[in-house]
Amino acid sequence: MEENLDSFDEEVKASLSRYKNMLKSKSSYYFDVFEFEHIIDYYLNKNDSKNANLAIKYALSQHPASTSLLLKQAQGLINQGFPVKSLRLLKKLEKIEASDYSIFFIQGTVYCSLGNVNTAIKMFDKALSLAFDSTEDLLFNIGMAFKQISRYDLANNYFLKAHKLKNEDKAVIFELAHNYEKLDQDDISVTYYKEYIIIDPFSELAWFSLGFVYNKLEKYDLAVEAFDYVIAIDPEHISAYYQKAISLYFNEKIIESIDAFNDFLEFDKDNTSAIFHIGEAYAKLNDTEKAADYFKRAIELDAQYADAWYGQAYLLYENKKYTDALHSVKKAIKFDDEDPDFWYLSAMICRELDFTDDAEKSFKQTIKLDDSDPKIWLEYSKLNFGKSKIFKTINILSEANELFENDVEINYSLAAYLAIINNINSAIYHLKLGLDNDKSKIEVFRSIYSKKHEKIENVIDLYFKTQLPDNKDVDANFK
Repeated sequence: MEENLDSFDEEVKASLSRYKNMLKSKSSYYFDVFEFEHIIDYYLNKNDSKNANLAIKYALSQHPASTSLLLKQAQGLINQGFPVKSLRLLKKLEKIEASDYSIFFIQGTVYCSLGNVNTAIKMFDKALSLAFDSTEDLLFNIGMAFKQISRYDLANNYFLKAHKLKNEDKAVIFELAHNYEKLDQDDISVTYYKEYIIIDPFSELAWFSLGFVYNKLEKYDLAVEAFDYVIAIDPEHISAYYQKAISLYFNEKIIESIDAFNDFLEFDKDNTSAIFHIGEAYAKLNDTEKAADYFKRAIELDAQYADAWYGQAYLLYENKKYTDALHSVKKAIKFDDEDPDFWYLSAMICRELDFTDDAEKSFKQTIKLDDSDPKIWLEYSKLNFGKSKIFKTINILSEANELFENDVEINYSLAAYLAIINNINSAIYHLKLGLDNDKSKIEVFRSIYSKKHEKIENVIDLYFKTQLPDNKDVDANFK
């Protein structure tokens, strides 16, 4: 629980004020254990480790045997990055006060931080066996300990138990929703965000989170609705305007998305991301002039904005201004050399300019970053390596075929090049794979291999002239 000075009662405020006066005057005042606990908590909740440790030092000088203060010291050691020292202290406390569940809980958090999950679970189970009236709070805190180390699956085990004990605890419900989102179980996440909203319908955080998950699920209408609720609750929630615009864009409501981005720019007029996305939207509407203006504006605001350079390069490429396009895409790559789209566009531009070596380098880098798109391999194979290097083209297509063995265009292309080198049997093998999957794309083969080879024509004739009664292609009898 986050606390500040205003959240303390008057008695605690008075203790804190006395403590600060003691430090200021360099005097020595007496405080009981309860007072010291709250003074230490005040600094811990502010993440002020220096003053928290100083308070612990004073507290233990007055109450050296206090278990609760020694536990604060153990927690302080964890916060300072000394988990092993904390563990040694906790082991000593365990021998003195074996019935205090906090000792075992803090040990569990230490083992979590050390990556020893199995031992952490044993410590947490021991703490739960001693907690009695504090079970729900302890379950929640254990869940948070596992969340700290990104073990959302284990965290949810404890949050679900806490939820069963008290099904209207908003903190537990929110953590369940957030954790299921982290685990990419978005449908379950939505269920818990909705449950939270039933309890607190005016929670802008819950509505915003729900909208975000709806975007992941590609339920863009529902996402827009959620972000509209956020805006209704807080008309100055800037992120909600932005996410609403993104949702509209992906929902193909392009003009509405431009309006939403402009609403966002009312709050942040020089936001390069929003300006870039407006440029993208105009490009989608084929308004290249406005798209170019917005890409240019984004670049003027941030000369290292790689996406805007890429957008500019793409427009120039589409308008056959290849030299200018190459300059822009090089800028994009300079500022982000890990985006395969940038390298792919570079490859296509260089190919148009007959910069074969540069194009090949760009194709190779594209595939290195992402080899999951067969289109990239096909375009790579179309590079003009020269007739004497046809085997290079065949090697590219063969490698692609290993990744996409049933891809129609790859099989037709590979069949055609194999036919050119007179490897007819292999050509027919790949030709049949293409015909099996889609006869209508036979022109891919014809466009590369225009000769009429008897064996090849016989295979094609069988596929196009012979049909089964249900009008399906011939099967393995003709393969």
